[in-house]
Amino acid sequence: MRRPQLAVLLAVTLSCGGATQQHAEDKDDDEELFSNRPDYKPKSFVVEVHGRGRPVIFIPGLGCPGDVWQATVDHLGDDVQSHVLTLAGFAGVAPIRPPLAAKVRKELVRYIRSHRLESPIVVGHSLGGFIAYWLAATNPDLIGGIVVVDAGPALSADAEDARLLRNAWAQSGNEELPQQVRTIYSMMTTKPRRMAPFIDTIAKSDRQTIGDAIYEYIKTDITDQLHAIRAPTLIVLSDGGLQRRYRKQTEAIEDREIVVLPKTRHFVMFDDPDGFYAALDKFLAAH
Repeated sequence: MRRPQLAVLLAVTLSCGGATQQHAEDKDDDEELFSNRPDYKPKSFVVEVHGRGRPVIFIPGLGCPGDVWQATVDHLGDDVQSHVLTLAGFAGVAPIRPPLAAKVRKELVRYIRSHRLESPIVVGHSLGGFIAYWLAATNPDLIGGIVVVDAGPALSADAEDARLLRNAWAQSGNEELPQQVRTIYSMMTTKPRRMAPFIDTIAKSDRQTIGDAIYEYIKTDITDQLHAIRAPTLIVLSDGGLQRRYRKQTEAIEDREIVVLPKTRHFVMFDDPDGFYAALDKFLAAH
């Protein structure tokens, strides 16, 4: 498969959901992860904390720095204590061994407990939204609510697509990677100028980590776990033909609201920030 075809496949894959093989990592069987030591430092992500109010955790998508949430953090202001993550191996952060999403989910539990965050709201985009679903399903009493931005509990790609995408990223050359990032990520927004400041930082991501994370996401299906989510859930979707699929995938969530923002693509918060803020503000006020 040629690079342009892979670019299109990734752009479509990150905006879709479907049935794939369920990942074996869905049990919290490591008791050490759940100790409450206040000096705990996670290995699968770094965190920047802003404000002093109610806790809201922000998880960016594939390869992205936590800074993609900066405008949202600024909008919420100091009345919210924003915990902004950048995942290991992304945007210049040191990588760890896979599986990344599974480790982030587990370490977020320990992070929330060790920092005594009471019923935090978890906001996640793309891969970050997938992690938010997984966290809320496996730890339903820990989370106060989730806001998922253009993500489903599974991706619509097969094992061969997963292998091709992993290899395409892992084998990218030094000169090829920045252009690959620019091409793919610019396809995911109607406002490429809003994306432009983050392109160079995304290109600092570890190629193998991006490839492995895509592979993990494609090979992991948590749709059957969503019935366990008790936290209020807001799903903010981009405009397109995927609304029916997302509604079907997430119908097991009892307390669920879906908002579709017109004329947006995958980076919904870039394409219609006012619409996104309105939906987020309403959700935070209600919960």
